[in-house]
Amino acid sequence: QRRAPMHGILNADSMIVMNLKPLFLITVLRSLLTANAIGANRAIDVLGLHHHSDFEPRPPINSDTDDVEVRFLTQRLDHFSSSPCSSGADHSCPTKTFQQRYFYSSRYVRKDDEAKDGGGTISALRGPGREKRRTYAFLCVGGEGPSLDKSVLLDSVHCSGDMLYSARKLHEERDVDVHLFALEHRYYGESYPVFQDETGNDESPVLNENLVFLSSRQALADLAHFVSSTNTNPEFFPRGEGGEGADVKWATFGGSYPGMLSAWSRLKFPHLIHLSVSNSAPVQPELDFTGYNDRVAWDLSYAKVGGSSDCRATFEEGHEQVAEVLRSSSNEGIERVATLFNVCGGVSALADERNAEMFLGDGLVFPPSQSNDPHCAGDLCNIEKLCSRLVEEKKKPNNSAMGALAAIAAAQNVRQSCTDIDWNKTLSYISSPKAQAGGLRSWLWQTCTEFGFYQTCEVNSTCPYGRGFHGVRSDLEICSVGFGVPPEAVRQNVQDSLDYFGGWHMRGVGHILSVNGDVDPWSELALTPERQRTNSRGRPTIWVKGASHHFWTHPVRGTDDVEVRAARENIYGLVKVWLGEKDSDISLLE
Repeated sequence: QRRAPMHGILNADSMIVMNLKPLFLITVLRSLLTANAIGANRAIDVLGLHHHSDFEPRPPINSDTDDVEVRFLTQRLDHFSSSPCSSGADHSCPTKTFQQRYFYSSRYVRKDDEAKDGGGTISALRGPGREKRRTYAFLCVGGEGPSLDKSVLLDSVHCSGDMLYSARKLHEERDVDVHLFALEHRYYGESYPVFQDETGNDESPVLNENLVFLSSRQALADLAHFVSSTNTNPEFFPRGEGGEGADVKWATFGGSYPGMLSAWSRLKFPHLIHLSVSNSAPVQPELDFTGYNDRVAWDLSYAKVGGSSDCRATFEEGHEQVAEVLRSSSNEGIERVATLFNVCGGVSALADERNAEMFLGDGLVFPPSQSNDPHCAGDLCNIEKLCSRLVEEKKKPNNSAMGALAAIAAAQNVRQSCTDIDWNKTLSYISSPKAQAGGLRSWLWQTCTEFGFYQTCEVNSTCPYGRGFHGVRSDLEICSVGFGVPPEAVRQNVQDSLDYFGGWHMRGVGHILSVNGDVDPWSELALTPERQRTNSRGRPTIWVKGASHHFWTHPVRGTDDVEVRAARENIYGLVKVWLGEKDSDISLLE
């Protein structure tokens, strides 16, 4: 039976695909850990750490209204073990707990009829004779990377353009209450468990033996416990008749790895989670992720974001020129390359095969595909500005593509005394507790034990860097040396994750919305229109042309492109439908 269209929320350039067409995470800045020993080491581009310092800092819209509370919830360290133990301090003891941080705001809960209960607690949902209001709970799912802070529920890159935008419109247009939550992921930010050695002294939570409790499955169990315990907490929701928990519809939101968790929370706990919005989520774990850099190459020629065939050709030609020099073993040529690109240690550093692989296989310059902001103000901050400068440099008299890349590299690395390409130093840092900074060691552990996601530059790919200079063996060495996980185990771990979650072939539930941008390299592993052509009932997709990694979840700005604005309206429209807050001309597509 044909269903009525969703009028007013569809756009040809921001395409939402329903049943009519069944269907990382992040490349980071090379300067992520500039304060640490690894410096601007380009191997960090491959590590997949989710970090948002590459975006322009923007003050919260509600900076003068800090209504966000910081709270903690006691969680079990191991949700899946029930074996007895002698001491809660024992690492293997299933009764050991940790404190998980979360954030809460009642900004979109009506307080005009607030009343104090007998214990003095204010409840926005209670009052003598008050009619029960429709109430929802929106949860911004935390993930990898640096600490969350109060801005997560004010205005940040995490959940502003989808969750907070939809919550505000629901509250204003439908006169409903929306409670706002954000849950930090275990082993990130301030949600690390505390461990002690045999003498009772605190030890690092990112030692190999302590990281065994870090996984997406444990994180999802944390989320389920958080939701169920919040439902029965009268401080947030009134108890129903007989003292049972509140009947509240929960919606989860997330981008990148949190987008994966958002989708999986609905998949694994449909009795708790009513719907999920999964943004830029690479739900198909893959060991050797050649598609990431293939998409980067495509972006460099994508006219909509300022790319061009000349830009891509110059980019690839410059890397190939450097590759030819390194393959030739010519001291004179290598010395020229080391000078052009300001390599720490010069010729001797580039003479080491592993150093050379990291230098060229990770890219001589950083193309901002994942973080592309068409309206950013910084120098070389987006694809258009990088491509424009690169093509201009190439046109200079007697300049080569390699020289043009060197000029861009110098501009990007202006704060660095030299470019450190020491592979052994990289391994040493990653293997140490110091790599807890920014969540680096935690995320690398998850890539080794669950996801892979290694952004390689293989010979037979269209990677725009030094093809053949970054194979998956480098990433597998990180797992082996840094975490004691051998290559065969990493491969099996990735397959186990696919088997457990289903990848592109998730089955069984609807109310999962997947939103992706065509500039984003992580869209290669996400649920996109062409991949969701079967078994897609209730699992639509939105394809946002010209958008990078969950750009629509960023703070709303007047300069946002029409496709990004349309994506936000599409998300809000479908959330409204799935919650039952629909107009008469909108039908829920199951």
